[in-house]
Formats: sequence, structure tokens, C-alpha cells
Amino acid sequence: MKKVNENPRISVNPLCEYVTTATASRRYAIIKQSKTPVTFITKWYNRAEESLAAYLSEDRDMPFMLELEAYRLQKAICSSDQEKKYSLASANALMAFLNSEKAVRHILAPFKVEVAIHDPNHKFILNGVQISLRPELILRDDKGKQQLGFLKFYFGKDEALGKDRGELMACLTKHYFETEFGFTLKTEHCMVLDVYRGEMFNAPKAHLRNLANIKAACKEIADRWDRVEV
Repeated sequence: MKKVNENPRISVNPLCEYVTTATASRRYAIIKQSKTPVTFITKWYNRAEESLAAYLSEDRDMPFMLELEAYRLQKAICSSDQEKKYSLASANALMAFLNSEKAVRHILAPFKVEVAIHDPNHKFILNGVQISLRPELILRDDKGKQQLGFLKFYFGKDEALGKDRGELMACLTKHYFETEFGFTLKTEHCMVLDVYRGEMFNAPKAHLRNLANIKAACKEIADRWDRVEV
């Protein structure tokens, strides 16, 4: 039976695509995909997400470990053709990340890095739409206490994240942590990484227009939700 979300909900990546680059037909498709999500879609990069988060949280200068994990995923015996595709996709993502591994570790060096991929609670409601925006890594001070920022991964082999969407994702996630938890985060500590291309995007300093566009998009999504066919 097809899963149907009765109440408006969306993940941060498609929401930011909705705001920045989506055509009218693509906006309709984004709402439909969010209303009737494909349950297996998140599996494509689960293994790469977990491996990268673990590697970066331990600040290891051993990129060969990611190469070994990629090789293991390439040679893994899988239960189905679909599982094999997932495994190969994660292997490809890990190999792509190696091109920017040193630069990313340098950026994260001042922080105590905490894995957050299994925390399901990073959600909030904006203009009637529940937004899921869980970052993969939380960045804390050197004692591991105060949260200073975050890092979110973007896995898109065929489509670059781009400056506008990357900055918008970082902006919205920063807004979430500041409004829900009362944090004050520096824009340069709020990061989104395009894993395949090694591009890092930060929350922009000018954020009011971005937030206004997100709020308007959420209102539009909430208004159209019940009219989208399932």
C-alpha cells in the first residue's frame, strides 16, 4: 500500500530546490513526492553517509580507510540488484569525497565533531509544513559542550547543489537551531557539503529575504497539499 502523508511535510533539500530552481511542474512533483514518499529513496547513500560521519567525527588523517570501505562496498555480496545499486552508489560517493577530504578535515579541525545521523528529532513546523533538516554532524567547542555549528551532506551525483540552494539549506538549518534552541551560530560554522564536488556552502549573512522566500514556499505547499493527487 502506498504511504500517504496526510499533513504537509518535506525535507530541507527538496524544499530549498522548490524555492530556488524548481519549475512549476517540478514544484508540483516535489509536493507529490513529499506527500507519497518512496520509502527506499534514503537508502541510496546510507552507507556513505554513515562512513563519512564516523570518519570526520574522529578526525582521522587516514583517507585510505575510506578507500578500503569503498572497495568493500564495490565487492559486497548483496541480496538483490537494488541493494547492489545502493552499495555501488555509496562506494562512488566515498571515492568522490577523497578529492576534498583534506580540505574538509581542515575546516572541521577547530571543532569537536559529533555524529547526528541517527537523531530523528531535527524537525520543526513553518507555516503549517513540518520540515525535516537533520544535519549529519554537529560541531561543538573543543570541550564538546557548546554547539557552534553543523555540517550537512548533499549527495547528488548527477546534479550539483549550487550556491543558491546550498546557502539556503544552511540558512534554514541555522534558523532552526537558533529559533528552537536559542543558539547564536556564526554563518561560517553553518555548512552544507556537496560530497561529489567537494564544494562547501555556508549560511549567508543576509538571511531575511531567504527566510521570507522559505516561509512563502511553505505557505504555498500547505495550501496546495490537499489538492495534489496521490
